Amino acid sequence: MRTKYSILWVSGVFGILLVIGCSTNDSVYSGTIKVSEGKNVIETDKYDWAGINRVWYYRPSTSADSLRLVMVLHGMGRNGEDYLDSWIPYADENRFLIVAPEFSDEQPIGFVGSLSGGGFEYRYSTGNVVSWFSRDLPEKDWYFTSVEHLFDAFLRSDSQLLNRYILFGHSAGGQFVHRMVMFKPDARFDLAIAANSGWYTTPDNEQNYPYGISGSPKLQDRITHSLQRPLVVFLGTEDKPDQGGFRTRSEALKQGKSRPQRGEHFYKVAQNAASSQGLNLGWQLKYAEGIGHNYEDMAGAAIPLIQEKGLIPR
Repeated sequence: MRTKYSILWVSGVFGILLVIGCSTNDSVYSGTIKVSEGKNVIETDKYDWAGINRVWYYRPSTSADSLRLVMVLHGMGRNGEDYLDSWIPYADENRFLIVAPEFSDEQPIGFVGSLSGGGFEYRYSTGNVVSWFSRDLPEKDWYFTSVEHLFDAFLRSDSQLLNRYILFGHSAGGQFVHRMVMFKPDARFDLAIAANSGWYTTPDNEQNYPYGISGSPKLQDRITHSLQRPLVVFLGTEDKPDQGGFRTRSEALKQGKSRPQRGEHFYKVAQNAASSQGLNLGWQLKYAEGIGHNYEDMAGAAIPLIQEKGLIPR
């Protein structure tokens, strides 16, 4: 009996500790962060933001009634701090709180089976929506979902923040942005800018995912909504194939021989998809004249796009 009660007592204590542990973790995952003025970094080991290693941010010092959060997505270089620095010059004047999550450099995912050619894709640029062997992952594990959770943390922590944000991504970050619009059309962005993406997931049922939407998780049910969301396909007119890593697989080359051509192809497919459903397409095609594959220059060129939409806080 002594042994039996000892076991029950240990089990009870363990259960209590387990409940306390879960409660503590839930509190951390859904809680607030300390938002300080100026340039800062958050290490993310205590937060449930799948794929994000750290978060760089810049908060202007201002007495304005409101701030607009701009979520900036880096390229394959995983250089979140550099991307943050490229937006800081525009933060104070426009009352932007700039947030640049830095995603991990995990190994690529191998696509097999129905996905054209096998090949490799990357967790970051495709949002971690599938695992090895093309198995669909739960939406809570998508990197697109992490962006929404990150926004929640800032929204709870800074009373001056507006409850909608802006998405900007360049190169692989542009891929992330246009796919986030497609996979999570209910996300709380007022404007998404996909700049100089290397290749695209087109809203084409005749193409297998990730180059089209055939066989893709969730996209078939969400494409109608996503086509009506505010996405700008933003192309530097001087973006050349020898600038940055340029995909030369046959599926990508079918989209065009340069990034501008591929962006134009993506937009044309979207126009056709919207027209076939009788929708007003919310996407736009815009050019940054004289700019190549340069995230700093594209950041500056994006400011007028934001101004045109009336998204500068007053």
